[in-house]
Amino acid sequence: MEHLITLSLIFLNLFMIVGAVDLFYFHIWKYKLHTRSESRYEHKLHMAFAFIMVPLAYFLYYQNSGGWALWAGVFSVAVALGTEMLDLFSESDSRASIGGLTTAEYSLHVAATILKVASFTFIFAAKPIAAWDLASPAVLGGYGWMAEMMALQVMIGSFIVGLLHLALLNRRVASIGCQTICDVAGCTRFACCKG
Repeated sequence: MEHLITLSLIFLNLFMIVGAVDLFYFHIWKYKLHTRSESRYEHKLHMAFAFIMVPLAYFLYYQNSGGWALWAGVFSVAVALGTEMLDLFSESDSRASIGGLTTAEYSLHVAATILKVASFTFIFAAKPIAAWDLASPAVLGGYGWMAEMMALQVMIGSFIVGLLHLALLNRRVASIGCQTICDVAGCTRFACCKG
């Protein structure tokens, strides 16, 4: 079972890397979705997903959960995937003014989904049958310090990303662009500073 947990953690980390590229490059920098009124709902769904990842990472990866805690993890996965489906349905309207999703971003979304679902599948497959009983202890042990560190990184990172999305919902914060920051810093190094 240990190899299933290792695979689950590898896929979880790969998902987080792909998700970070999607978030920071496509959503925030390239398309500035947080500044588009037609994309606010999608932005709110991204925020919700980030906050959902906190309990999800705790219940599934921080410790070896059983009983009610395992089912709380399953519920978190269901809510996360449901949020992702709402996001998928909102993207055609959200991205209409910019010509829809590019092939590159669409490919990242597919890769992120595959990695995330693979991680969930392997962590669930590693659970003994007895862990699924509600009468099972909530904590069956741990996965080791490396898994705890990875889970903490996911929890803290996701919480910070959720707060970032929350801050970017504020129109004054969202209006601070690279140009403004470059003016303050006197930077002309990057393409966005020259606009």
